[in-house]
Amino acid sequence: MKKTGFIGYGSMGSMLINGFLKSGVLEAEETAISNRTMTKIENLVSEWKGITITTDNRIVARESDLLFVCVRPLDVLHVLQGIKNDLTSSTHLVSIAGCVTINDIESRFPGQVTKVIPSITSEVREGISLVCHNSKVTKDRMEYLEKLLGAISRVIHVRENDFEVAADFTSCAPGMIAAIFDCFVQAGLKHSEIKPDVAQRLVVSTLLGTAKLMAEKGIGFSELIRRVATKGGITEEGVKVLNNHLPSAFDEVFFKTLSKHELVKEMIKSQRIMVS
Repeated sequence: MKKTGFIGYGSMGSMLINGFLKSGVLEAEETAISNRTMTKIENLVSEWKGITITTDNRIVARESDLLFVCVRPLDVLHVLQGIKNDLTSSTHLVSIAGCVTINDIESRFPGQVTKVIPSITSEVREGISLVCHNSKVTKDRMEYLEKLLGAISRVIHVRENDFEVAADFTSCAPGMIAAIFDCFVQAGLKHSEIKPDVAQRLVVSTLLGTAKLMAEKGIGFSELIRRVATKGGITEEGVKVLNNHLPSAFDEVFFKTLSKHELVKEMIKSQRIMVS
């Protein structure tokens, strides 16, 4: 029986594996995992009876018809070089490395390739998985992969050229949102005796309610601002400050993140020549 394989058990790899297994969309007997450090994955054997674990990427590559490569962008081509003789024309290769293009992957594996950008919010079965397939991925392989991802997230197809901005909106956004509201809370604490943990709970609960309200009622950002920031009211004063300062801050955010994407992509392009 061919398996669904995973190379790498870092933050995103472990999130995908545990999410698929806990949702029941993937069985332990159908799962093979390799990781450089065995101690990080050995506990999976007792938790998921029948799962295959190893430190040898080639074993997982040989046993899997769907193979997730869940390593750092600068390690992807090295990993592919090491397993290229273990991949076949029936292998469906999935990379979750944002800066590694499908073209980069095809330079090592000219078969069925999909690029996926997951989000940490899939730990609670929310958020978005961005997906882009190459032309060789068959319909049944697309459907099976999207069934897995659909069990822990909402699947959205995106042109590869739009992946960087879309990833800022989805995969990067939880960290950015946390940074924004940490600053919000810290500023508010200067003017009250509310304890930090209480303030954080207040804001997190409000964030959850705001997202639910917008999603369930179909309310857009502008409409919500109009409803809360009534003319001449207190909220309006705060919104005016944000409108004055945030546009330039977010312009810089996207300049910095997109520039870093391009830098890493150039480093990976150079690897295509060096890694052989």
